[in-house]
Amino acid sequence: MRNAGLMMAKLVSLRLMAMIVAASTIVLVPERAGAEDMREIDCSGSQFSFPGEGYRLDCEQSAKQVRAGESSGATMVDVMTIGSDAPSMFLTVIGMKVNATRLYLEYRSLGANFRDTFKNTEVEDWKTIGNKNGYDTAEFKAVISGVPSQCIAIQRYTNAAWTGFKRKMIGMGCSPVGLDPVYAALSKLLAPGD
Repeated sequence: MRNAGLMMAKLVSLRLMAMIVAASTIVLVPERAGAEDMREIDCSGSQFSFPGEGYRLDCEQSAKQVRAGESSGATMVDVMTIGSDAPSMFLTVIGMKVNATRLYLEYRSLGANFRDTFKNTEVEDWKTIGNKNGYDTAEFKAVISGVPSQCIAIQRYTNAAWTGFKRKMIGMGCSPVGLDPVYAALSKLLAPGD
């Protein structure tokens, strides 16, 4: 399952900059962006914090300059993947922050953002749960690295500004043994807005 979580994080990395464009009608980003733009970092440098013991943490980060009309600034993307073997689970969370005046992220539904971000995930039995642990949440089933799994999708917007938001988080977590290990990891995650 560790490899599944890391593979999922790499797939997510390929979609991150496309997600920025899809999430905002205002923010413009460089045309070429993908996994090669992400760099591994020590998780202490991430916008996320995870104090849980017995878990593996992998973190990546990317910073890009953006421009739209007369406005310019930067975007920061953080990816944290939390993994465990006992019980087997992973949770990948992506945080995006826009540091520019007059540039905002437009609100989109969890379903729309999930489909754009985790494009290669075949979802069955999508069920919207509402707010859980401070995130808009949905539960679903998926096959991860050949293993049938129970999964969640999460999303949160923060830093409301003018016509949109300055920060957004979206994530996905799965386990073949049920959702309890994924929700247990999520309850330990500290993210902007907590």
